[in-house]
Amino acid sequence: MRQKFYIFKRKGDPVFYVRFTNEAGETLTERSTGCKGRDAAIFTVSNWLRDGLPPNRRRGNSPRLIETEASLQTILKAIAKADTLDADAALEIVKALRERGLITTPAVKPGPGNVDFITYLKNFWTYEKSPYVREKLAHGQKLGRRHCQEMVNRACIYWAPAFQNKKLSDITRQDLKEFSLFLTESRTKPENFKGRFVEKLSAAAINKILIVGSTALNWAYHNELIPHNPAESLRRFSGNSKKRGILTPIEAAEVFSNDWSDKRAYVGNLLAMTCGLRSGEVLALRKSDISADGLTLNISHSWGHADGLKCPKNGEERRVPLLPEVKNALTELAGENPWGTGDGFIFYSIAKPDVPMDCKFLLDGLRGAIEAVNEARKKKDPAAAVIDWKGRNITFHSWRHFYAARMMDKMKPEEIQRITGHKTAAVFEGYADHIEAENLDRMREAAAETFGNIVKFPLGKGA
Repeated sequence: MRQKFYIFKRKGDPVFYVRFTNEAGETLTERSTGCKGRDAAIFTVSNWLRDGLPPNRRRGNSPRLIETEASLQTILKAIAKADTLDADAALEIVKALRERGLITTPAVKPGPGNVDFITYLKNFWTYEKSPYVREKLAHGQKLGRRHCQEMVNRACIYWAPAFQNKKLSDITRQDLKEFSLFLTESRTKPENFKGRFVEKLSAAAINKILIVGSTALNWAYHNELIPHNPAESLRRFSGNSKKRGILTPIEAAEVFSNDWSDKRAYVGNLLAMTCGLRSGEVLALRKSDISADGLTLNISHSWGHADGLKCPKNGEERRVPLLPEVKNALTELAGENPWGTGDGFIFYSIAKPDVPMDCKFLLDGLRGAIEAVNEARKKKDPAAAVIDWKGRNITFHSWRHFYAARMMDKMKPEEIQRITGHKTAAVFEGYADHIEAENLDRMREAAAETFGNIVKFPLGKGA
């Protein structure tokens, strides 16, 4: 019969020790009984056999049965003696422990996670290198070059200084928590070249920065580069983002009544106001996108500086009603393309034949027209109020908001949403995918009535 334990003394030590044995007869790690008498030591060991080993600092606060201790030591000895144990095997071990809820943030070194974290982040978001991007595109999901470049920029500006010399497998939830709190105290927009920052990051900006790392860490975990996702359930920040401002109808009328320095900018802003287009959708237009009868525009592409021609934002083509006067302006502008009269970009670039103009001309033209209005107001009355486009956050994209706001008095919300290409409001999810001809006709009539009071057609000198 197997002897369950041995009692003995160490040389020069009056206290008795015990060494238990497992089912195979192998001895376990020795333990002190704390007793100087043999009978007292045996009595203590008997209690341990019945009730389990008492808690200690190494094991925590719970007693452990002798059989459990024996199993644990057998496992540890097997791990210690395993010559073939590598990083991949270690990853499987810690993953199994985490799935049982026994550990939370294990790290395996070396292994696939033993790479520089910032290098991993940059490669993860580099469009041409990223396996994440390849997966998204292979599944038919959209992910643009511009978006990826913005993520790389955020990784360099915000993540790199905070995680220098950190390995991917070293990142902990506490690291991310401290980083997110640091961002709440950070500033953006450098005041000078010494690196001082003057404006606090908004909640929306902080969340965009955190997505850079949380998405990359989540992908690393699900692809078994790390045994635990430290970004799991990382809390987002809430706050009110700055609302997009819009011009009033009177202000818009003043803006379009002045001469514009760039005809392309004038027509582009006029088109955005009367059709609710995004800047990329304006730039991507070709003459062939104007319907044969001149009554509608086909919005089938968008233009991005990094991506070139791509699908519209929601991934679907749509038709929008086109006012005759705006159609004439588009056709006239297309005819002035210096690279030929074929099906080139309506909003052509002067520098290159195969790209449209830079989108900055649309916004610069709008701001220039607003400043011209302000100068005219001040000249007429020095005390007159000016249009504070910066304080009111008026941008080129504001025309989409202007269009929707003005048309809300004329049309049903779901009809407007289909024309503008918005797909986010749940109330409109069941709306028909096909736009009936009468919807376009009624929208065109409403637009003519609404915007005819703002822009006096035919187009004046600014066109």
